Amino acid sequence: MLISPEQIRAARALLRLEQDELARQAGVSVVTIRRVEAADGVSRVAPATVDGVRRALEAAGAEFIDRGVRRRQPARHDVDALLRDLQAISRESAARLAGQTPLSDDDLYDESGLPV
Repeated sequence: MLISPEQIRAARALLRLEQDELARQAGVSVVTIRRVEAADGVSRVAPATVDGVRRALEAAGAEFIDRGVRRRQPARHDVDALLRDLQAISRESAARLAGQTPLSDDDLYDESGLPV
């Protein structure tokens, strides 16, 4: 599927990716990303480069559709794995904090109410 500069910009905005981050993920320079996102940019860059940018955006969660882009929904097993990971992190944090004295407002703020 051939994608447009508008779709690339929209996908990057949807995923909240800066140009430098997309460039890193696609293995190209920031200048190349700027060129691809320009009005006639897709025609000024090698098709393999545009394909690499598209693949990087898809790997980050974009799904290109006819004249548009949307966020790809994660597969159910990915959501379940994420939940398990978050629960494990929560249990580990709770175990590390067990027996620790909780911080009070006096520990966090000075007499003027400003952070210490």
